[in-house]
Amino acid sequence: MTPGTLYLCATSRLAQSLRQANDAATERWRTPAALTLAQWQTQMAEEILLSGRATLLPALTAESEQLLWEVVLAQAIGGEASAELFDLSGLAAEAMAAHALATHWQLPAPHAASPESRAFAAWQQDFLNQCTKLQRLPQVNQLQSLVELLQAGYGSLPQHIVLAGFDRFTPLEERLFAAFSARGCTVERQELSAGSTGSVTHQPCADSLAECHAVVAWAQKQLQANPQARLGIVAPDLSRVRTPLIRLLDVALHPASLRPDAVDIPRSYNISLGEPLAQQPLIATALSLLRLLGRTTSHIAQADLSPLLLGSFWAGDDSEADARAQGEARMRRQLPATPQWASVFHSLAAAGASRSAHALRATMTAAQALPRRQLPSQWAQHLPALLKTTGWPGERTLTSVEFQVQQAFLALCYELGQFDALLGPLSFSTALQRLADLCRRRLFQPQTRGEPHIQILGVLESAGLHFDALWVMGLNDELWPPPARPNPLLPIASQQAAGCARASAAVELAFARKVHTRLLGAAPLVTLSWASSDGNRILRPSPLLDPDCAASPVASDHILTPATSRAASRLHERIHDAKAPPLASGELLEGGSGVLKAQALCPAWAFYRYRLAAAALETPVDGLDASLRGTLVHSALQHFWLATKDQGSLLAQNDAARQAAIAEAIHLALADFEQAGNFSLPAEFRQLECERLQRLLQRWLTVETERPCAFSVLACEQEKVLAVGNLRIRVVIDRVDQLADGSLAVLDYKTGPVDTKSWLADRISEPQLPLYAAFGDCAMETVSFARVVLDEPGFSGISAQPERLAKVPAVSAATNKPYAQAGLTTWGAVINHWQRSIGELASEIEHGAAAVVLNDANDLRYCDVLPLLRLAERQRLWQESCAPAR
Repeated sequence: MTPGTLYLCATSRLAQSLRQANDAATERWRTPAALTLAQWQTQMAEEILLSGRATLLPALTAESEQLLWEVVLAQAIGGEASAELFDLSGLAAEAMAAHALATHWQLPAPHAASPESRAFAAWQQDFLNQCTKLQRLPQVNQLQSLVELLQAGYGSLPQHIVLAGFDRFTPLEERLFAAFSARGCTVERQELSAGSTGSVTHQPCADSLAECHAVVAWAQKQLQANPQARLGIVAPDLSRVRTPLIRLLDVALHPASLRPDAVDIPRSYNISLGEPLAQQPLIATALSLLRLLGRTTSHIAQADLSPLLLGSFWAGDDSEADARAQGEARMRRQLPATPQWASVFHSLAAAGASRSAHALRATMTAAQALPRRQLPSQWAQHLPALLKTTGWPGERTLTSVEFQVQQAFLALCYELGQFDALLGPLSFSTALQRLADLCRRRLFQPQTRGEPHIQILGVLESAGLHFDALWVMGLNDELWPPPARPNPLLPIASQQAAGCARASAAVELAFARKVHTRLLGAAPLVTLSWASSDGNRILRPSPLLDPDCAASPVASDHILTPATSRAASRLHERIHDAKAPPLASGELLEGGSGVLKAQALCPAWAFYRYRLAAAALETPVDGLDASLRGTLVHSALQHFWLATKDQGSLLAQNDAARQAAIAEAIHLALADFEQAGNFSLPAEFRQLECERLQRLLQRWLTVETERPCAFSVLACEQEKVLAVGNLRIRVVIDRVDQLADGSLAVLDYKTGPVDTKSWLADRISEPQLPLYAAFGDCAMETVSFARVVLDEPGFSGISAQPERLAKVPAVSAATNKPYAQAGLTTWGAVINHWQRSIGELASEIEHGAAAVVLNDANDLRYCDVLPLLRLAERQRLWQESCAPAR
């Protein structure tokens, strides 16, 4: 590299590569001056501004420019109310691209323009007027002004300028280079990656994910063979494969990065495509805190608050992490879905997260003390100050990447403050929305330390780079060459006549051929791959691939990880996880008959849920969920029958007396409910619940009056401990009636669907009533669900004798075919069947049977430990074991 030469590069990656290049023949060398065109534009503009010899307005950032377009478009469309009907952000992006395209390619003003083009011309004039008002220029207009200033003799230029890595130039760039030459500079156009075509391999893959696996396995093998190799991975649609590539590269090359404390360890790869700043956890937390704490309402949605309590980057995130998690779980259990802030603060303080509670309260107080409307420059100071009050960015020292993220966010806050003249006074929510929009548009790419061995690039970013080996992926015909996409706001004919990028299929084909040739010469070893399918859709390779080059077999490479290495070396030990430790002698299981139900449906469910006490966190709701509503029905009926005693007393009541008895029972049930939960229902909601229960109980008690056999209620909500073999189970019996013939009936209230078919199965999945009848201390001769619903209430069960409960058949009835087909024609046979079936389930639990075995996946729709069963992983292993050997 010649000293004193300026290298203007097509991409920042190439510029960085040139700056880091060294001269092997010397021990010391001067870092080459290598800049992108945008970087050079910024430096030259600063030089001219500082010289004071010429006037040049500062340039808008890309985020500020789009924000300005949005404001202009909202005003042109008819205000924010009308703008809500449009994708304002998408339209602004198109308008911004159209303005840059028209200026770069020097497109003429249209003569017979379409309605879209005429509208854009008016928007463009309004946009430029606003730029003048703000004393700012769009990036492309500042470049245009720089060309004119250079032509007039302003600015210092080197003697030699090398244009590196450009695949094509726009007319505006050609004017710039002509200005260089007119000032006496030698302008050299250099294609740094030009060279002879290397060894090319064509590699089809099953699908996109398989292609990512093949790429990562290739990179792993290349680095194993040569740890100093420079590898390139290029994809036309990098955004689509970015996430799986990063995940697989971390698994293969940096398994330690999967630990939370090692997430920011240096990587051996670098990806050119950044992520929106708003997606960085540090910024996502900041925006969420501001959204929540800037509200003026006294309530907060738990769904919005929970991620903050379980996350990091604000007060107490380290010292109170466990306490915050416990407080969040407590709020799920005890508070509604939209609790009051006062209740949230109390729950956090009670859990030991007092610092977190104080930070939230102090920030809310500070936010409410701010003026309702302020200029953007004022919000740019107050928003970071509010975040500081929350303890953002947290207790621990930020990593290098997190510090860069924080600085990028503060820079955007400053940028927001430059829009006083344009936006005027804003409300808190509007200012925060503007800031969030800036964060979503700003792509963040952390600074790279050194030069990683693997560069992951788009086709444009790969310009001018050379590698020891290169893999170009995603070469399907729908992606390569790229499809034409002329800008819809400019005349298509003008774009095609000028040869603008994306203007036509012919333009894109010519461009893709040029880039394709460049890529083939970018490394001695080049692999070109494509996916053969996308779901059920068959994909074809790019027509730019050489048809004379033979394709390799479909890739089936596997990534080598520590786990696969151990498996391959047979050093791992296989453990059969279907057997749990046996139940301890005399151990009492909580959960009632639920443990038997879970054991019948899936033994592992019973083990995780009831032996290990694992359970999903509750989902809070406003008011009462279905379970709590059912609990109120049970309690109200309990209080009613404690007062009414029997059917005779029920029949003796007139309508007024019965309504009064029901109302009293509901009052007592609600009082018990509120006392147990240590809270009070809102008066309006309490009234609605009373009315619901009044209608429901009135409807149900009509069914009770029509029972064919008189009864008296012996017990309600009776707690017992039943012994099933060596297993002891605590249960609550909803109700036991003594019928007129002296027999006993056990009832179980249900406010949802019921199923008695499983009572005939070998594994009874609804065991609560059979459990009471078969193992209780009293002989039950009628067992039935009581369906307490408004629509078709009634009984569903089985009895030893007919006419004891309406529509409940006797086991020996001629019409009872299911029991007859099962060979259960006497009550004794039914009890024996239940004792045997439930006894076998209890024996399984006692001996530790905990296999993941099930008949139907739908049986697990209410399983709250489903992730622990790992069904998807087990299905994959089963499919692999059944797959034919290759």
